[in-house]
Amino acid sequence: MYAVLNKMAKGITVCYSEVFPNQDNDFFHCAYIGKLFLISDSYCMNPDCLCEEAVLHFVQVYPREERKADSFMVSYKLNGRGYKIHDYGSFSKREIQAIMMHFTIDDTIVNLLNERYKEMKEKAKEILG
Repeated sequence: MYAVLNKMAKGITVCYSEVFPNQDNDFFHCAYIGKLFLISDSYCMNPDCLCEEAVLHFVQVYPREERKADSFMVSYKLNGRGYKIHDYGSFSKREIQAIMMHFTIDDTIVNLLNERYKEMKEKAKEILG
C-alpha cells in the first residue's frame, strides 16, 4: 500500500490492479484485426479531483514470439467525450482511433471503467480517512 500512497502524494494515477488485485480482472483484453492487447486502467486517486478520466495503457502482445511489446497510452473521458493520446508508441493516430473505437463501442466497457473510477475514489477516501 506504500506504493499507492506514494503515487497519491505525487498526483500520479494508480493502476486499478494495484489497489484491487484479482487475477480474473487485472487487465482488460482487446482483439483488433489480428492484434491482441492487454489494457491496464489507472485513475487519479485525489478524492477532491473531479477529472472523471481513466488512463488506459494498451500493450500489444505477441503470443509465442520473441518480439518486444508495442504500446500506446490514452486518457479516456469517462463521460464518453473522447480521449487524449499521451504516448503513440509505434502506432499511428488512425490506428489508435480505430482501436479505441473498437474497445469502447460496447457500453459494458465504459460502464465498467466508470465503476472502477468510483471504487478508486472511494478507496482513496478510505485510505485518507
